Amino acid sequence: MRIIFYIVAIYPLKLVFFIMDGLLRFTPNLLLHSLPQFKVTKKNIKIAFPDLNEDELFKLSKESYTETLKSFYETLFAWSRKNEVIINNIKRINNRFLFSAQTNTNGLIVFALHNRSIDFMLSYLSSQRQHTSLYKKIKLKPVNTFVKKIREEGGSTMVETGIGGVKAVMFALQNNQMTCMASDQVPADGLGKYSTFFGHECFSFSLAPSLAQKTNKPILMSYLTYRDGLGHTMVFKKPDKEIYNDNGVDIMNLEMETEVRKCPKEYSWEYKKFRKLSQEPRDIYKD
Repeated sequence: MRIIFYIVAIYPLKLVFFIMDGLLRFTPNLLLHSLPQFKVTKKNIKIAFPDLNEDELFKLSKESYTETLKSFYETLFAWSRKNEVIINNIKRINNRFLFSAQTNTNGLIVFALHNRSIDFMLSYLSSQRQHTSLYKKIKLKPVNTFVKKIREEGGSTMVETGIGGVKAVMFALQNNQMTCMASDQVPADGLGKYSTFFGHECFSFSLAPSLAQKTNKPILMSYLTYRDGLGHTMVFKKPDKEIYNDNGVDIMNLEMETEVRKCPKEYSWEYKKFRKLSQEPRDIYKD
């Protein structure tokens, strides 16, 4: 299976990114407007940045859609390479000490936002320390089996999102292991609470701040970014200590929002972030 993904993602990241930039630059606007993911991207950006005029909104949406395609290639690249290759593609680590200072004598909670490829980022984290983490099962069984195996390289354990998975993560933290989770997608009922993101109500994944409050283990935010001329950068940030309180989800969302604002086009706006609302309209993505 790895060789299949390698054939699909055989070209260097830099070359593919250059080609994608060129292709999207000349893609007809009418075609973009017909793509479902582009429609969701534009809708989300309009919610997050209501002051943008129509030209600015379309420009940022197009840039974001380009980055989404790049992150998809990053994922295929990560699935087809050993961790050492991914590490070599990460050219800078911001606030490395925040992560490396957490030794195996204590647990650690890492929550991530969907800036670029989560699997690309997870390859680095897994290479540094074993962890027990949640994952959403992929419907295609052979791919799910392969991806789970890839994510468990180095001795890590992946458990399906759900009550059983949460119990496994809690047990791991209590035994001073690390857990990693993406915290900006819409969770299943029972795993989230209503908060705000870019000033708009959203049903938010509450597990990371909840675990921090219950276990008093250290918690970090992490994400991946990319700059032309430099390459990929891993970023670690220590969130406000208020994340350990009852309003921890609000603090987590604010921390993520602050980082997204630094380079909005890199964030994965193609997810239906605001699809589960507490009042009408309950689905803002229906035309």
